[in-house]
Amino acid sequence: MPLQQLFALRDNILEKRLKTLLPRLMKDTAVTMWIVIGDEYNEGPTVRSLLPSSFVHARRKALFIFARDAEGMVQRYIVSKPDFSIDRFYTPALLKPPGFDFETFYSTFATSYDLEAIRKMDAEDTWQCVARIVREHDPDSIAVDSSTVTAFADGLSRSNYDQLAEALGEHYRDRIVTSERLAVRWLETRIDEELDLFTKIVSATRDIIAECYSPAVIVPGKTTLGEARFFLMERGYAMGMPPWFEATLWARRRGAAHLESDDTVIEPGDLLHCDVGFIYGGLCSDVQEMAYVNNPDDRENDAIRATLSAIHRTAMRLQDILASEFRAGATGNEVLAAALAKAREEGIERPMIYTHPTGAFGHGPGPTIGTFGNQGFVEGPGEYTVNDRTCYALELNVREKVAPWDELLIMYGQEIDVVFRDGAVRFPAGRQTELHIVG
Repeated sequence: MPLQQLFALRDNILEKRLKTLLPRLMKDTAVTMWIVIGDEYNEGPTVRSLLPSSFVHARRKALFIFARDAEGMVQRYIVSKPDFSIDRFYTPALLKPPGFDFETFYSTFATSYDLEAIRKMDAEDTWQCVARIVREHDPDSIAVDSSTVTAFADGLSRSNYDQLAEALGEHYRDRIVTSERLAVRWLETRIDEELDLFTKIVSATRDIIAECYSPAVIVPGKTTLGEARFFLMERGYAMGMPPWFEATLWARRRGAAHLESDDTVIEPGDLLHCDVGFIYGGLCSDVQEMAYVNNPDDRENDAIRATLSAIHRTAMRLQDILASEFRAGATGNEVLAAALAKAREEGIERPMIYTHPTGAFGHGPGPTIGTFGNQGFVEGPGEYTVNDRTCYALELNVREKVAPWDELLIMYGQEIDVVFRDGAVRFPAGRQTELHIVG
């Protein structure tokens, strides 16, 4: 969409999240005050999620204070150099910092403010302003972004923590607690407008993959893996959807279970495996799909296609099993254990699940459901619980033998973005139901 339209959409989303989502999450996590601090170019995940579209980065220091009262209403403050392009979202609290030419500023650029009242105010710096707001609200706890479990709730730098603690003084310093639960919930939860946008992004990602897996891009015997995988990224850039990680494209073929060199020429009879994700409007996709390069000159071509198609159905079944085990309140480890047990009961010999939250970040906050190197208990993120209105990259593989390739054991991967909503996993942009055929 046009950039102005996209910025307007993002700002509407931020405003709605602040007004409707944040109060509920602060209540659910029993947080009465949340202070979020970050610096320009070193914002941390939470600060970035709080900035409007006009802020590519924080301007100097961004300091947000959210105070919840007994009725559940949340007051939102921004404590930074006066910049009233942000007052749609937050109440500017630092109105008269020392050394600031407030007379010129308020008489020229911010004429809606009461200059006479500001003249009567005492000048106060950032930390004096923070201390004043804290005293006025007198919260029983002050949550800050510091966590030993997840980086998503650990954005507060040591220097900012030290200055905050000094400003609060002993009386309030002892009330500082971690915002881990709140920060994770805030970053993982999506509102309707975000889910609609997310669906479009995932759909566009799948369209790019389908375009890559076509004769227009892949000419067997000529096109290299590098050329095809860079097409994925270039196509995303051309659409205004830059990749959030370097796309990969691998090949399997008779006698070779894994080829990944960019110089490898794609040949008839290859099984291709791509992994690509894009970011657009502040949301990320992450998708893997498989393709077979048709080889009519091989007398076993039909048998190979049939075998790979059967493996694809096995991978889809593992997707279904995993999706069926999602439960609100279940931990990632519980979902993993239940899905693996059920898959093995159904005869899937070598299932592997490494599903992760996605959304505002490609590898996002929330419950990790297995990792590539750990199919057991994942400490920390694996102990987080599944919550409503969250998004996941349903990433997994099955390792199966390809009989026409002399029983070669291959890894057959699948990854598709899903939404957990109203107690069920949904595939908002569909999923790969058939093996792509090139040629």
